[in-house]
Amino acid sequence: MAKKVSNLLRRLLFWRSLDRADLGAYGENLAAVELERLGYEILERRWRCRLGEIDLVARDGGTLVVVEVKTRNRARCFRAVDAVDWKKQKKLVRLALAYQASHRASTASRVIRFDVVGVTIPDTGPPAIELIRNAFDAQIF
Repeated sequence: MAKKVSNLLRRLLFWRSLDRADLGAYGENLAAVELERLGYEILERRWRCRLGEIDLVARDGGTLVVVEVKTRNRARCFRAVDAVDWKKQKKLVRLALAYQASHRASTASRVIRFDVVGVTIPDTGPPAIELIRNAFDAQIF
């Protein structure tokens, strides 16, 4: 029992000691592993250009998928995926077009889909990963 409590305390202190960047990177790694398990091919991690950064770029069959990952270190009153508001969606659309332009040969005929992965790391138990496929429609922008 004492060992179990000690392991739990160590885990709690570890998660609370991570800064935002480390927590985000951990969540992105968990998301990439889950997406690969689901059959996605990860093409890029943290792709950057002057407009910003895409967390993950993947291929799901013949579709190019831009993935935004939101990580929380404990359950809150809202889901992590709710943090992808219309401003972030608009930015992701611009980033996806920039990615497609810079990789024209490999992405020319691909449809672009936008997925969001929410990773919640609770105080106890394994992380929860929620995938929202086709989370928003780029045609509204």
